[in-house]
Amino acid sequence: MKLDVDHITRIICEVAEQEIMPRFQKLAASDIMEKSPGDLVTTADIQAEIKLSARLIDYLPGSLVVGEEAVAKDKSVLTALDSTEPVWIIDPVDGTRNFSKGNSVFGSMVALAHQGELIASWIHDPARKRTAVAEKGAGASLAGRPLHVKKFHSLEHMTVSLNAKHRRWLEDRAVDGLGPVPHMAIRYGSVAHDYISLAAGEFHCAQYRRLHTWDHAAGILLHREAGGYDFMVGSQTPYKPKVYTQDCLLITPNKDVWEEARRFLNPGSDSYHV
Repeated sequence: MKLDVDHITRIICEVAEQEIMPRFQKLAASDIMEKSPGDLVTTADIQAEIKLSARLIDYLPGSLVVGEEAVAKDKSVLTALDSTEPVWIIDPVDGTRNFSKGNSVFGSMVALAHQGELIASWIHDPARKRTAVAEKGAGASLAGRPLHVKKFHSLEHMTVSLNAKHRRWLEDRAVDGLGPVPHMAIRYGSVAHDYISLAAGEFHCAQYRRLHTWDHAAGILLHREAGGYDFMVGSQTPYKPKVYTQDCLLITPNKDVWEEARRFLNPGSDSYHV
């Protein structure tokens, strides 16, 4: 499949300039809604996804779209992930809670998958006017500069990105005997920014259990093309753009430290936690 990656980048940037940034820090109360208790959506999410979907399908006729907001209205949209046609996976505003509060830590995430394989991905940071791009077999970049993870032989000098609940769970349990304790960082509230930091080598390890495909497909390809490693803890397989109901994704800079990271993040368990 031949892609004009730069053209798709321009589409994503243009939609962000047209539908997201004009609403940033200017949302009225009526522009912020709940899809379910605690799960926010804004007019920016909705309008950006509509426009992105139309423009990406127009670019690649016959392709399908799995968008976060479309799935919220109709779960059957997820069946497109099993199609033999190319599928765009879209999170129009990742970090909606931050966005709704006027916090600039949010981003637009787009991935293209075909028959279960990730082909290309984009993570756009509208507030900072930078885009991370990855294409299978062609590497990863941020604002045109190559991205590379930093390799490690142990957890000792690594920074692990955790949600607050997992961090507290670890702190409540003894970690003696599990090896050197890495630095533990709390996340930004936008997985788009988590993945940029992971691919850039600022964070080195992360574990996720809430595995909506629009949250992870774009970031996983970015991290892989930057030289990183990912594996599902339960199924013991690499991440695929599909629906996971009971599994956990563990991301490390290289395969050598994956098992050590699994044991540290899930003490006393043969599987996973949080």
